[in-house]
Amino acid sequence: MTRGSREHTVHGVVYNCGPCPYLADREFHAFHPNLAPGSPPYRQLMDQRFRRSGGHLYRPMCPGCDACQPLRVDVAAFRPRSDQRRAWRRNDDLTVTWHARGLDIERADLYQRYQQAVHTPTDEPAPPDFLIEDGGVPGGELHARDAAGRLLAVSICDLFGDALSSVYCYYEPEEPRRSLGTFMALCELALCRERQLPWWYLGFLVHGCAKMEYKARFRPHEILEGGRWVRYD
Repeated sequence: MTRGSREHTVHGVVYNCGPCPYLADREFHAFHPNLAPGSPPYRQLMDQRFRRSGGHLYRPMCPGCDACQPLRVDVAAFRPRSDQRRAWRRNDDLTVTWHARGLDIERADLYQRYQQAVHTPTDEPAPPDFLIEDGGVPGGELHARDAAGRLLAVSICDLFGDALSSVYCYYEPEEPRRSLGTFMALCELALCRERQLPWWYLGFLVHGCAKMEYKARFRPHEILEGGRWVRYD
């Protein structure tokens, strides 16, 4: 998030990061705060439109665009849709466990297969640092394995006293019938219930970006609009 021109502000720096990863024909500008001692912790900044990428905190600040809106789900009120219930049943043979963050050969191979099949193919020699760099934020990973012990999916999560924040999920692209992305999202919600966390944060809902619109299917949810959380049932 540090490529391109930059503009100094009172509290940080706004970077022009180049082409927007979500919407065509736009540029993505990100505000990076200069956090002094005594600054609000990341959990509070999440409610001010900040997200983290590895150890870097940022907030979208694109001229003339406000498409990136944080979304969170009310865990206690959540009720799965019929397609989400089907995804859960299709994966009832998997074992899901909690692990420390890391990137061994098994996880790196799975990430590369996922990246090549699901997103734009890349020539990067290794997975990006954001998969393991946590910026000092507590959390871990959910791993889903089949009966043979094969790793099928990984969900990277940040954990707080009142919330779980979904950081990134990657999964086996050769198992499309399983709907592993939906299943792992439901596993994150199950972890919230297990740990009695009232909120599940999904990052940004980006209007006009099809690959981000799946987040709106988890209801009831709240969207941060104009500095306040607005509920959608």
